[in-house]
Amino acid sequence: MLRAVLLGAWFACGMAGAGATEVVPPAATAETPDIGQRQGEDWGAFLGPTGNGRSSLRNLRAPWPDRGPPVVWHCAVGEGYCAPAVALGRAVVFDRIGQDMRLRCLEAETGRKLWEERYPAAYADMFGYDGGPRAAPVIARDRVISFGPEGRLECRSLADGTSDWKIDTAREYHVVQNFFGVGAAPLVVDAGAGAVVVVQVGGSRPGSAPPAPERLDLVKGLDSGLVAFDLATGRERWRAADQLASYSAPILARIGARDRILAWTRDALLVVDPATGAVEGEFRWRAEEVFSAVCASPVADGGSVLLSECYGPGSVLLDLAAGGDPRPLRQDRRNARPDAALKSHWATPVLHEGHLYGVSGRNSGDAVLACVDWKTGAVRWVEGGFGRASLVLVAGHLLVLGEYGDLALVRAIPDRYVEVSRTRLRDPADGRTDLLAPPCWAAPVIARGLGYVRGQGRLVCIDIAAP
Repeated sequence: MLRAVLLGAWFACGMAGAGATEVVPPAATAETPDIGQRQGEDWGAFLGPTGNGRSSLRNLRAPWPDRGPPVVWHCAVGEGYCAPAVALGRAVVFDRIGQDMRLRCLEAETGRKLWEERYPAAYADMFGYDGGPRAAPVIARDRVISFGPEGRLECRSLADGTSDWKIDTAREYHVVQNFFGVGAAPLVVDAGAGAVVVVQVGGSRPGSAPPAPERLDLVKGLDSGLVAFDLATGRERWRAADQLASYSAPILARIGARDRILAWTRDALLVVDPATGAVEGEFRWRAEEVFSAVCASPVADGGSVLLSECYGPGSVLLDLAAGGDPRPLRQDRRNARPDAALKSHWATPVLHEGHLYGVSGRNSGDAVLACVDWKTGAVRWVEGGFGRASLVLVAGHLLVLGEYGDLALVRAIPDRYVEVSRTRLRDPADGRTDLLAPPCWAAPVIARGLGYVRGQGRLVCIDIAAP
């Protein structure tokens, strides 16, 4: 049962919905010019520039050729589960090689290595998963932020990998290791007095480690559930809440006329002022089971937000427009089956034209791809065969990466399941060798018409734009 408490935001662990505002984007400088030859949208933040898993690409190649979309390049990767960040012609890949955490910057269109930096790895997973990074790196302006599974938060130059600052959050905030270490991607936002890097830290009092390391129910948070660090200096700007950390990446959402951070911590959703860290609302939503995890990120649309988990209560739609503590608008029927609700594990659903598209189910065998009405929660259709897949939205289609290596293009329509193409990516050198081996737990990335998908031991770049 413990191994079934799978990871979260570090796989693909998504971000906001259609109402999200733009976070601090990548920006070329004289020292960090845009080296890409292709035009289009960058994907520097987790689940895209607005953190909602939605690509702006319009000229999608659909359907795919018989052999699938063209493989542009592929490269070996080490341990870890997170997606790359892609911007300014660069792809930043975070993994673990032996006893080192490794951050590589590759040329996005060729895979050629531009620079590489390492630091000694100190993380050991208590439940036997690999020791690599879980949280996706983030490119903001001309900097790249990484957040290792052991809690090392670091800001580097995108141009050459030089370290600007680093913080051992586990040591500084007395963090008791979470089930699978640190997993939620950072969020970089403009907080008025300069950009800040917002992360789930989840610190506690010194000496508060429980007698059994997995008994997190015995650990009490102090005041650093969410912490904001100055992007330029690494100095702490604010801290908020006595919550422990989850694997759900915080998001930035527009609520009325205000931008607010929505952070789903281990036990509760927090509504936070990005400038001050003031907590303006809180809503508890989590399974009562000790060995459960909050993984998928909130999905926001205007004044409402959806939370979805797979261990107990499932999904709830909350009203944030009135201010104060969020108010439930609807929630799943208690003990609903995965095919009768939206019970997200780690992959964040995407919202498109009033419907949610996501994967429902805790385990590979019962997980289904589902379409659910945003307002009512009614299930419109389900489709099995992908396991616990991840997906993003592009040109009215879902790019779906199944956990066993299947890649599919599915129409994002509520009427019925319509599969446009499905393939297994193969090595162009021989046409036979599968490039994606399970587990494929990182969300797809789409940048300037290229898709980036990761499986065990390999990252593959494909061309999904129409010729």
